[in-house]
Amino acid sequence: MFSRDRKPRRIHMMSLGVLNLPRLPVLDWAFGHSLISCHVEHHLFPWLSDNMCLKVKPVVSGFLREKQLPYNEDSYLARFRLFLSRYEEFMVQTPPITELVGLQ
Repeated sequence: MFSRDRKPRRIHMMSLGVLNLPRLPVLDWAFGHSLISCHVEHHLFPWLSDNMCLKVKPVVSGFLREKQLPYNEDSYLARFRLFLSRYEEFMVQTPPITELVGLQ
């Protein structure tokens, strides 16, 4: 979390908090490109269609890298390994959801 007085710019927060995974036809068909392979672009431009997200992906990745902002991409295997290596932290020691968001 960022403190309110030292919060980074919105573009930095949006690119830091999401991750693109490689395209898989079944997932693209079931969920669309925005959820899996163009997640960064979706968070920066939520009004764009799935097809437009694919078209702007090279422009967005180039811009973020040029400005030395994070553009997170990873493989499914790397994410699975991360999950297994930090299972205790992610699944066992995680506080109840009500602690994170409060009661509505």
